Amino acid sequence: MTASYSQTLIATPDIETATNNRAYTGYVLAILGLISFFNYADRMVLSILLQPIKTDLGLSDTQLGLLSGLAFALFYGSLGIPLARLADRKSRVVLLTGAITVWSLMTALCGLVQNFVQLLLARIGVGVGEAGCVPASHSMVGDYFPKERRAFAIGILQASGSLGVILGLMAAGAIADQWGWRWAFVLVGLPGIAVGLVTYLTVREPTRGGLETTVTASTTPINWRQAVTTLFSRSTYVHLVIALSLGTFTLYGIMQWVPTFLVRSHGLSLTEVGTLVGMAGIGGLIGVIAGSLLAPTLIARDARWELWLPALAFAASVPFYVMVFILASPVSAIWALFAAGFVAAFGTGPGLASIQAVSEPNLRATAVAIVMFSSALFGQGAGPFLVGLLSDGLMPTYGEGLALRIALICSTLLIFWAALHFVLAARTLRRERVN
Repeated sequence: MTASYSQTLIATPDIETATNNRAYTGYVLAILGLISFFNYADRMVLSILLQPIKTDLGLSDTQLGLLSGLAFALFYGSLGIPLARLADRKSRVVLLTGAITVWSLMTALCGLVQNFVQLLLARIGVGVGEAGCVPASHSMVGDYFPKERRAFAIGILQASGSLGVILGLMAAGAIADQWGWRWAFVLVGLPGIAVGLVTYLTVREPTRGGLETTVTASTTPINWRQAVTTLFSRSTYVHLVIALSLGTFTLYGIMQWVPTFLVRSHGLSLTEVGTLVGMAGIGGLIGVIAGSLLAPTLIARDARWELWLPALAFAASVPFYVMVFILASPVSAIWALFAAGFVAAFGTGPGLASIQAVSEPNLRATAVAIVMFSSALFGQGAGPFLVGLLSDGLMPTYGEGLALRIALICSTLLIFWAALHFVLAARTLRRERVN
């Protein structure tokens, strides 16, 4: 089925729809934020449990990197695209309900495994479930919030995810020290099933494109080839894919390995690591919120701040991340991690919202899913895996603690490359913006 992108459509919002009820849209944002909370909590709980899992199951750092990175990300990213195509056509509420139910159940099942293969399959299951979350959530934000409020709304979702990481790590560390790493998976995973039920019963599907006043779009669903051709014909979108993938490579490598680094290099317990890393994560939470509040003012002056802000934030975070791995005191390292998270997260909301600026309403979920696929495969997947692989390679020469330190520092420097692509994306944003 063909579609014409030269056709301009005038969409009049239905005043009877839920999208015009501020109280209800606030409730929907809260539910989407809660889903994001468990999305990140369940995804990241493994990171604080790597050392006891290694000891219990007799795994290598390369295997741990595979579990925390590639095993999850390969299925998370690849399945995100067909699920996003489904989200561009069918009910996003139903998709979100199924997604959180699956990943929550699979997170709990991680606590029942007896060997590497079983844990690998359970982590793949988590990735399969979480693949349906981000495209559907972001697409719903586009239809519940006008364009001037999307950066703020998506920032709230990211802030909720940051809170999920903070509380998830703190809870998992405490649970693991008291009852073992298996119970940490079970008790962190199961509550998400209840959230899925609440979502299905209380959240209404918004009118697709109902808040657009003038938008370049098609009257019919667009097929996969047309979607990819349209999106990748825009330089802004191409640079966004590269920037977000490179940024994810470094940030997920750090997030997955910092707890293990603190255990090995500073001799901290899991409860101490969970508490300290969780407290440091508050920096990212504050950064996301602060950036999302500032972004609308800057973007009103010049739309390119959607991309300049994440570029500046990424570049400025590098020195702080390096300090995390070279400071001798664990307290100083945690303060550096707090500062790094705050600075890096400052551009998160605007950077992700800019995807919608160069994608029509019937392409939004697909546009997000392609970014998610690339970020998952080359970022979440390759990042932790290659850090673990490099650490194993350096271990015979430098020892367990120093090898991981060097591997993490090398990974950190790639953030500069990501910042460059945000700058390049900003050069064509005005010309290629569609809504």
